[in-house]
Amino acid sequence: MKADSGSIYPPPYSYNMDYQWAPPIQPGYNINPALYPNGQPMVSYATQPDGTPIVTTQPNVMVIPQPAHNDYLCLSIVSLILCFLPLGVAAVIYSCKTVDSMRRGDMIMASSESRTSFTLNMVALGLGIVGHVAWISFVIYYYVMINKFTYSYYENNTNGG
Repeated sequence: MKADSGSIYPPPYSYNMDYQWAPPIQPGYNINPALYPNGQPMVSYATQPDGTPIVTTQPNVMVIPQPAHNDYLCLSIVSLILCFLPLGVAAVIYSCKTVDSMRRGDMIMASSESRTSFTLNMVALGLGIVGHVAWISFVIYYYVMINKFTYSYYENNTNGG
């Protein structure tokens, strides 16, 4: 099939194309753009005395994402204020230790301290709920008993007397 001027096909390849491969270098242009910002070359080539080539490159840096462990700091503060003070204090301490271990990069210790903080928070939450329910039950029971005693005292003293 022959390509004509109205065709959608590109013209055939020619070996005699006179393209300008690179523009002329302008004044102030960096002639060696293959440099890192600190001026070191990305790749350097050299030869040993026997003629064997040596290729030196910049070291590759692989960043492996580490799992982020939850520090439960908000839950620890809530446990400290609302639930059970001694375990809340311990949970806040372990939460802070978790953050410090993650900053150091010690993920094993961070995982252990995160689990400890979570466990302390759950125990403090359970004790806090049990304590609050017991306190509310005691207040209601005491209020009912005082009112019952007061009404019975006044009924006995006013009718008999």
